[in-house]
Amino acid sequence: MPVRLAELVGGLAVVSDLARGLGEGQGFRASVMAVRLAELAGDSPADRGAAYWVGLLRFVGCTATAADMAAALGDELAVSAAFAAADARDLRQVVRGAVGAVGARPDRLLTFLARAPAVVREHEVVSCEVPGHLAGELGLGPEVGLALGQVFERWDGKGNPGRSGGAELTRAARLWQVAHLAELLGSERTPAQTCAELGRRSGRQLDPELVALFEEHAGELLGLGEAADLVAVLAAEPQPHRLVEEDQLDAVLELFGLIGDLKAPCFHGHSSRVAALAADAAAARGLEPAAVRRVRRAALVQDVGRVAISSGVWSSPSRLGDAEREQVRLHPYFSQRLLSRVPALHELAQLAGAHHERADGSGYHRGLRDGELGDEAALLGAADRYVTACSARPHRPAVPPEEARRLLESDVAEGRFPAHVARAVLQAADPARPAVVPSPPASANPLTAREVEVLREVATGLTNAAAARRLGISAKTVNTHLEHTYAKLDVSTRTAAVVVAERRGWLTG
Repeated sequence: MPVRLAELVGGLAVVSDLARGLGEGQGFRASVMAVRLAELAGDSPADRGAAYWVGLLRFVGCTATAADMAAALGDELAVSAAFAAADARDLRQVVRGAVGAVGARPDRLLTFLARAPAVVREHEVVSCEVPGHLAGELGLGPEVGLALGQVFERWDGKGNPGRSGGAELTRAARLWQVAHLAELLGSERTPAQTCAELGRRSGRQLDPELVALFEEHAGELLGLGEAADLVAVLAAEPQPHRLVEEDQLDAVLELFGLIGDLKAPCFHGHSSRVAALAADAAAARGLEPAAVRRVRRAALVQDVGRVAISSGVWSSPSRLGDAEREQVRLHPYFSQRLLSRVPALHELAQLAGAHHERADGSGYHRGLRDGELGDEAALLGAADRYVTACSARPHRPAVPPEEARRLLESDVAEGRFPAHVARAVLQAADPARPAVVPSPPASANPLTAREVEVLREVATGLTNAAAARRLGISAKTVNTHLEHTYAKLDVSTRTAAVVVAERRGWLTG
């Protein structure tokens, strides 16, 4: 049975809210307000539709630079929240945001202010490029992709990437900018105060015509925002409603996995690898096709809850302390909670939230036991355990498959996994055994073999110099290959290039 695309993208919007340090539902509220503002302006159905999708997809690529932001500026969630409604061209608001993010100690404040402009620009450029490409994959058309590329631009032309301003900006981008800021301001201010701040930014950050229209209808628009939930978002979608057929659903769910995997370079490709192994193990175990499909889909979305935890925790080069471990143990809870917000994903929410549970009750986040789990959750957990062991983490190297096998066998001996589940996973992980569930074919790759090699290295977080040493070439040559890659993929940053290439299956193998 087809599912409405808006319902699934609504789930992505909630994920993006948490990844930006915003409250759940900010995207819902801004999207509904943007559509109504477009209606009041008498805009075309195309502009209303573009504004709707921009409101839901606007931050879907923001985790792509989370690790870099955390390394340079501290907790990226706190930084994003502190600057969410700030005017980047107002020094007083910038300093106020910096104090909110790192405190008032002069040394920390000065370091933050010195680093922030370059880091923020990189973040905003990537956060424009990635959603534009993903919107294309979703079939939303060039108007949506173009508008997503402009969400951090400004009416005065002083935004990022800094390519457009004024009437050159798409109508959808301008509508969303007013609605987004009004929603952020309206959560803490009276309507009069909200309108006053919008007016102050009119002609600078925002389209003055749309600000004036918003001020005229502020009561109605802010009231819509207060009541907006997924039901309201679905009701606001312009006709015709876009549908996702059963055989297209996995491609959308992969976006949930992508957002979670982007939280740190060490997670690159993790969700797709777990999904492939878990599905293959489920098939080897003899589960029905519907159950195999369910396990694969749960694996794709199981780690989306990572977005609620700072990349500084995920990227820590040392073993985590008690407080950090408790944060990590919450990510399945966040996955389950986020997925539960989407009716079409309710069935997956419970299964995805159980991927760190163990048969002896030692897992998390609910401490379930064998009788409460079932084979599907156990297969998911065992596949995740095996893939994680075989992948490097900042505090440890990857282990070879033989060692991962011993770890899983040890888990069985200690009662964490049923023996038949571990056997199925290890059988599926055998490199000499063909996959039961074949992976979808990659699209035609315009990158050379060397360009793919370079992109794989930088995808792990290596600098150009470190990638060059690993490959036995010069840093200048690495940079040249990256520049060629950017041109071929129509991006301007390494992070966006990695995301696009990964989504098209060019970095596997």
